[in-house]
Amino acid sequence: MTTRFTPIPAWLRRRGYSPRAMLAIASAVERSARRRETGAPEPESRCQIIPFPTRTAAPALRETAGLRQAGA
Repeated sequence: MTTRFTPIPAWLRRRGYSPRAMLAIASAVERSARRRETGAPEPESRCQIIPFPTRTAAPALRETAGLRQAGA
């Protein structure tokens, strides 16, 4: 695989990113543009959605609930 020179667009240079970050962003933009040109289907999202666990009652509330049940 040959490495291609990816020009950094002006809108990206003005944002203050590090050179490495700018190159990575510009490469990703170029890859997606190339994918759109070829008409390839959009890939499945690689993001994994992790649901938050159900929230338990705060410890202080549990203690007061226990005292109320005990009749104190």
